[in-house]
Amino acid sequence: MRSGRQLGQIAMAKAKARISITSVLDEIDAVLETSKYYQSRESGKRFYDPKNFPSKLTAFVAQSGQTVRQNAQRFGMSVKTLKSIMSGGPLSENMLNRVRSRLVIESKSSEQSAIFPGDWRSATPAKVSSAIADVSNKLVFLKKVIEGSNFLHSEDSPIDKIQVLQLIALLTATLEALRAPLIDKKQASGFFRWLSKLAQNSAKKGVEKIVVDAMEDAVNAGTDLIHHLSNHAGIADLGKLIT
Repeated sequence: MRSGRQLGQIAMAKAKARISITSVLDEIDAVLETSKYYQSRESGKRFYDPKNFPSKLTAFVAQSGQTVRQNAQRFGMSVKTLKSIMSGGPLSENMLNRVRSRLVIESKSSEQSAIFPGDWRSATPAKVSSAIADVSNKLVFLKKVIEGSNFLHSEDSPIDKIQVLQLIALLTATLEALRAPLIDKKQASGFFRWLSKLAQNSAKKGVEKIVVDAMEDAVNAGTDLIHHLSNHAGIADLGKLIT
């Protein structure tokens, strides 16, 4: 029987072997959000520094099993335009959005037919493993602090008892999920965004400082984990690992 680490390594190898729709969408978002751009005086269009998008799109097209012409039709552009993008030519906002809109549609269609959809990332790379250990320790401490807080379990607690119970349940579930060889980045991101909002709300309502500090430490460690997970390719359906 394979160990969790071996399964994670197999999954990572499969993820590396193919460029997923999710990774192309992530690259488009990175270009739109962080790349430098200039505005064309003639057309009024915005053109971006393509970063790694041309090479990622080229690999995605090559692995699609379709010709460049078929992929051009898929993205609603001419063959000349697609070849220009893949070779690092001028990259307009309109071009990016055409590719993005089509892949979003395909992604949603794929999710509907998926066995176990998600944004699954390998937990085995060294920096990811280190980040998991750090965030796990902080979540364990937070759970201990919350369970031991008489204030949060009293009638005077500023946080609703349902929220406290929900937090404990989510902490337990997240700690278990972090032990797996693959982690759903989307689900983990949602949990830490929720915890961040709860920490801010708790601070405003006068919850004990040790609890608020523990929440914030866990959020910071979680944010670091999400960053490291984002640096590695993922798979959109666990069902693809079943052979």
